[in-house]
Amino acid sequence: MSAMGALLPDENILLDVDLAGRTGLFHAVGELFERRYALPADKIAASLDARERIGSTGLGQGVAIPHARIKGLERAIAAFVRTRVPIAFGAPDDKPVSDFLVLLVPAQATDLHLQILADVATRFDDPEFRGMLRACTDAAAARALFADWVPA
Repeated sequence: MSAMGALLPDENILLDVDLAGRTGLFHAVGELFERRYALPADKIAASLDARERIGSTGLGQGVAIPHARIKGLERAIAAFVRTRVPIAFGAPDDKPVSDFLVLLVPAQATDLHLQILADVATRFDDPEFRGMLRACTDAAAARALFADWVPA
């Protein structure tokens, strides 16, 4: 299993959810991380929003990697969210986004943070991976794809 498999348990995967824009996405992820890791939902949402105001984390092709450094976080954690209706996200191709890998890392993390972002960007850059991910109908299948996928 890759590092992504360890970062992304089934419980952190939300498929085909209805969310009201970027704010709704960040709020839903904040609530997920609050339930799962006792992190303050408002702090998570605000940190993701602050990072997004610096520049869009949209990659194009309907995918984005919102991420933030969180003071006091001991290890990297992630969530995958697929929205039912794509969200305008300022991606370079101007296409709305429906597939989000949200990453939180400790405030002091540098190399790990960059390695995870590079790994996820490589996956999302592959049309086969994106197609397989969009075909996943449950959290276990999505987690397995993230855990086991090897680029061609």
